[in-house]
Amino acid sequence: MHVLLTESSFGDSDFLLQPLRDAGCLVSRCHSRAGVCRALAVGGRCPLDEPFAQPDLVVDVRGQEPEVTAREYGVVCAVRDHVPVALVSPDLDVRAEVPAGLEHRVTVIDVDGLLATCRAASGELGVLG
Repeated sequence: MHVLLTESSFGDSDFLLQPLRDAGCLVSRCHSRAGVCRALAVGGRCPLDEPFAQPDLVVDVRGQEPEVTAREYGVVCAVRDHVPVALVSPDLDVRAEVPAGLEHRVTVIDVDGLLATCRAASGELGVLG
């Protein structure tokens, strides 16, 4: 499964990169290491626009922010492109907040559920839910 990773605050998704790969996912990021949207970088291209490698799932790491931040525009792009979106909190004890307008367009999941989904997509047991 190909996962596109974004976040509400710079660096919040870093903790998920290796666990997602270890669970069998191919992981791309919405932003360069410098924090620039890949579509806006010189010579860059959005992973959602890749014709033969479009992500299967966009994962947005966000906490309790009531509104979408500029770093989360990839979520809007994913909804527009009909790519499923999962919200994951960077705090294991706090559920991710669903911003207004996305209530019926995203799934809130915890890290364990997300990793189980990746393992399931790689042929192991697990379920998104």
